[in-house]
Amino acid sequence: MSILLAILFILFPPEDKLKIKDVWMRPSSEKMTTALYFIIENKSETSDTLFQVDSDLAERVEIHETYSEGEMMGMRKVDYIVIEEKSSFELKPGAHHIMLMKLKKDIKDGDEGEFVLHFKQTGEIKITATAKKQN
Repeated sequence: MSILLAILFILFPPEDKLKIKDVWMRPSSEKMTTALYFIIENKSETSDTLFQVDSDLAERVEIHETYSEGEMMGMRKVDYIVIEEKSSFELKPGAHHIMLMKLKKDIKDGDEGEFVLHFKQTGEIKITATAKKQN
């Protein structure tokens, strides 16, 4: 019976419950900052939480949000992002994003960078981002 299940699993792998789409980052210069953006699609029946992002491109990588208080706008670090079940969460300019601080090298238009996203339920997801100017 277990052999049959293994064969079925190989022939018909389960659909990914968490998908990362439209991954991109802004070009920037060494020692400066940039941001990473993407969409998280959660097709599962339970919520999941993005709590850490790693990359060798920068000395520090943090999850940030843009906020406004009265007429003042700013950015601040947040500890996590919850992606509710059967929903999407978009990290985009002017909203939640991943900040890369103190870049270790220049990132030019068209360059690629590797990232590891850490989720409480799903575990690690490796993604590649291409640098491009904001549309």
